Amino acid sequence: MKKFFAIAVIAIAFVACNNDAEKKPAEDTTVVVAPVDTTVVVAPVDTTVVVAPADTTAPKM
Repeated sequence: MKKFFAIAVIAIAFVACNNDAEKKPAEDTTVVVAPVDTTVVVAPVDTTVVVAPADTTAPKM
């Protein structure tokens, strides 16, 4: 009876560890990355500066 249980335990171990025997088709795990739009539109900077005229009407000393 001990031999029967020993053989049964060994057989169960082989069956339990043999799950990879059934080859399944490989799943498609490729990842497609969308291209990144790196174009940047910069608004033109207004570089015109208007300076107020100096006040030259101060009294002279």
